[in-house]
Amino acid sequence: MTPDDPTLQAAMADLQKARRVLVITGAGISADSGLPTYRGVGGLYDRDLTEEGIPIEEALSGGMMRTRPEITWKYIHQIESTSRGAGYNAGHKALADMEPHFERFTVLTQNVDGFHCDAGSTDVIEIHGNVHELHCISCDAEEWVEDFSQLNGIR
Repeated sequence: MTPDDPTLQAAMADLQKARRVLVITGAGISADSGLPTYRGVGGLYDRDLTEEGIPIEEALSGGMMRTRPEITWKYIHQIESTSRGAGYNAGHKALADMEPHFERFTVLTQNVDGFHCDAGSTDVIEIHGNVHELHCISCDAEEWVEDFSQLNGIR
């Protein structure tokens, strides 16, 4: 898409009239940060099943965490390790820079990398949570973990 594309021009004109904006993002926005997307060619989960023979959605589910937490932690660690050392990119920053120009500017993301907040966005809904923000459902403790390799029992 080029800047003179009619569809882009129409979207920009509509956006200039907006007071409230909702932006929905997924793995594609973090690809420029060097993170793999989750599906498709070269994606983190480009096969139908995990090594355990189950869909990744099941491996990362609450039910699996309750019954076989080692499987869930294996894939949470894999997601965290792919983002370790990476940071937000120009796309994340552009969205953060747009925020003050609107009455309300919300980012709804499927991503768990935290890059939208790191870039400066303040109204972010992380629908799948944040891989660094751990919450124990047994004791209600919360912990921020920057690097999972420092945790005992996680490789």
